[in-house]
Amino acid sequence: RLGARHALAAPQDADLRRLADTLAAFAELAARYGLGVDLEPTPWYEVSTLDATSRVIDATGRDDIGIVVDAIHLDRAGDSAASIATQPARRFRYLQLCDAPAERPADLATLLLQARCERLMPGDGGLDLAGIVAALPPGIPISLEIPMHERARTVDTPSRARQMLAKTRALLARIPPTGTGDPSPS
Repeated sequence: RLGARHALAAPQDADLRRLADTLAAFAELAARYGLGVDLEPTPWYEVSTLDATSRVIDATGRDDIGIVVDAIHLDRAGDSAASIATQPARRFRYLQLCDAPAERPADLATLLLQARCERLMPGDGGLDLAGIVAALPPGIPISLEIPMHERARTVDTPSRARQMLAKTRALLARIPPTGTGDPSPS
């Protein structure tokens, strides 16, 4: 009813065979509603990299499960724009865009704080956002996932949203047309 096309799945199961089976069952159910399922690699779970995510998807035996790239998770897991090129392009269905300091956290507490509470707007950090966007297939949707608890205390929601949109458009305008090709984030 909402027009959704994607259902995000998080790999929070250490038993990778069980995870693949659960993911396959979820994808079967989601398909009945016209939804594609996308697995999000997350650096503090067992399935943290693009390679590990692809192995789980391959284990499902399904070809209708994709990968969602979250810029901060991609970087913090040690992947990069070059890592995207090692995967089948058809697997990438959308991007969650944000920025973060270039230096990776040295401890789990800081990693979680940055990822869950204190992300940066595109262009305000040191992630290779232009490289990530350019490496992804043209035309995939872009969503903004930028929790900013501290900034939310001093800047109202409409103002933050306008800043995020302006910074995202500025980033996308700098990327050659081989990237997403759609400068309007969804």
